Amino acid sequence: MIAKKLRTLALLALFTLAAPLARAQVPAATLASPDSLPHPTQDLGDLVHRLLPRRAPRPAADSARAKHRRAHSLVLLPAVAYTLEARLLATLTASYAFRRPGANQSNLSTTLTYTQNQQLILALNGPLWTTRNRSLWLADYRLLHYPQQTYGLGSNTHAAAAIGMNYNLLRLHQSYYHRLGPAGHLYVGGGYFLDTRWAIETVNGDGQQLSAIAGYAPGVAGRSTSSGPVLSVLRDTRANQLRPAAGESYLFLALRSNLRALGSDATYQFLQLDTRRYLRAGPRGNVLACWLYGDFALGQAAPYLDLPATGWDTYSVTGRGYIQGRFRGTSLVYGEAEYRFNLTRSRVLGGVVFANGQSARSPSTGFGRLAPAGGAGLRLCLSKQSSSYLAVDYAFGIEGSQGVFFNLGDVF
Repeated sequence: MIAKKLRTLALLALFTLAAPLARAQVPAATLASPDSLPHPTQDLGDLVHRLLPRRAPRPAADSARAKHRRAHSLVLLPAVAYTLEARLLATLTASYAFRRPGANQSNLSTTLTYTQNQQLILALNGPLWTTRNRSLWLADYRLLHYPQQTYGLGSNTHAAAAIGMNYNLLRLHQSYYHRLGPAGHLYVGGGYFLDTRWAIETVNGDGQQLSAIAGYAPGVAGRSTSSGPVLSVLRDTRANQLRPAAGESYLFLALRSNLRALGSDATYQFLQLDTRRYLRAGPRGNVLACWLYGDFALGQAAPYLDLPATGWDTYSVTGRGYIQGRFRGTSLVYGEAEYRFNLTRSRVLGGVVFANGQSARSPSTGFGRLAPAGGAGLRLCLSKQSSSYLAVDYAFGIEGSQGVFFNLGDVF
């Protein structure tokens, strides 16, 4: 999700808006299901109220009224930040977490952003679980005006060879999954994906308009459309995707068929594999998270900007250490490991260390070098009801690439 890739570094005073909204909801036990990951007992709101105590205590909630409250938590995050792809930006993110009876936590997030690079971003996404996890709705909606840099195809490209692109994007990705059997974690589903871009302009360092990049022409100028159905298989044991617990796992396999009959520029397919495993590591609450991701365009007809690329996965979180779109190709293979640990007994503050690597395929030369990156970061609990954290990471890669990266919730 663009909202997650923006990785906003908010001013601490602005984050206090989240405190009264989250604290006015039900106790943490209502949202939390028992797992091997202890839930936080304090959040940012508690820290703020400790530093700025109220003159009069809040009256106790009526127990009968509290019993009938919905299990939900709303966090508002107005922020000013700096990112590699956007430079200075101002953004407003609203995240709404809730849990239906017997279901995993649903997390809906929407973001409005304007950046120093004159990028305008409106995004809405997240999972919506039905009662007792019988089915799942997944949405990824984006409307963008998005000037950005691109670097060619494959992972042997160099940052100094950046090419400017400018375009508008409308993305409508909607999927539905239904559980196989009366219980369990295996789902099959389908949906419809649309990515349409217009006013695409590509300019080299001399200001010349380009009609192809590295010999690849589809979608480099004018407009492009990818439209078609998606068939997928999902196995997800995570009770809360914002903070997966040790012993949980995730597996996703999807085939997207873009068809001329549905408005695509040509007929072509994408195949995607996403698998994650969360292992207990050290003291209770510490987790070793492992991630393997692959995205493959079948053939050479897909528009250039729809090809797999760094930071353009569903939640826009691959490739910490590199600018979004740094590596792009007809195929992209990515792996990451992250160690997550607590820094306080209340779990209001935690830390991570991580390493990742990726390789992109060029149609002419095949898969390129493995581009590694690594770093460390902090986690600050924003809402103990939903176990949502602000992630602040410093990461570095090859050719001097480095930066600070931000996210709402664990990165994966």
